[in-house]
Amino acid sequence: FGFSPTIQWAVVAAVVVPFGLYVRALGRPMFIFLLLIMIPLATTEIGTDSWITSLMEPEMATLGMNAAWVLVYTSFIMMVLRFFAGPIVHKISPLGLLAVSCVIAAVGLLALSKAAGIMILAAATLYGFGKTFFWPTMLGVVSERFPKGGALTLNATGGVGMLGVGVLGAPFFGLLQEENVTDHLKQDQPAIYEQITSEKNSVFGPYTAVDPEKKEELPAEEKKTVEEYVLLSKKATLATVAIFPCIMLVCYLALIAYFKSKGGYTAEILAGHPDAEEATKFTSGSEAPGEA
Repeated sequence: FGFSPTIQWAVVAAVVVPFGLYVRALGRPMFIFLLLIMIPLATTEIGTDSWITSLMEPEMATLGMNAAWVLVYTSFIMMVLRFFAGPIVHKISPLGLLAVSCVIAAVGLLALSKAAGIMILAAATLYGFGKTFFWPTMLGVVSERFPKGGALTLNATGGVGMLGVGVLGAPFFGLLQEENVTDHLKQDQPAIYEQITSEKNSVFGPYTAVDPEKKEELPAEEKKTVEEYVLLSKKATLATVAIFPCIMLVCYLALIAYFKSKGGYTAEILAGHPDAEEATKFTSGSEAPGEA
């Protein structure tokens, strides 16, 4: 609605502070930390998917295939691998699986940003393996560590992830792409840069962007040049996104170290559970790498 940041923070405080005074608690720092991790996680998984089709279109066209098949292919990989999530989680623990997934996803994104021809499918396979267990495993960690929260904590976790993509992730992708395009145009094609750029605003502040209408008015040769720069900037943006799983990796390693200091990662079992001992067999109470 166009409210200033001051008013927005005032509204947040008006809701949060009275609730905190009523419950007489500051909340659960671990849960807040997991919510914050969901922002780069959702951006890596969902935000990147929205870019892959347009990014891979020229490359896939050379193979005679629709670019959307890359997304379908990675989704199929996710569907199959999630059937085998249980044994993997019990083997290395949820946090261990998330840490490994971060490494694979980061390498996959870097490979996608540089792949050409048939190697796109190889890079997409790596990326698909990496992002497969992100979302469900994070929800599993939340449900195991905060069982009292039930559906509310799970919905809050997923909601923060989706909001993070829409409010921060997508605008951040757009800002990175526009900066890559305009920086290269300003350096290599200053005349075109002056013709087609304009100032815009985003949640991250003002920036210079390519105006689509002005771009369409360019001669065919210059328009093609701009489109080539746009494609290169999209690939560069995809490589930059690899920073997100790296940030997540640091967070998960910190959590592994924290739980190691507490004797290892275990699921919280609600008091009075009729089969508490039996239930631990079906939770991810195994030790993560380095937690032995």
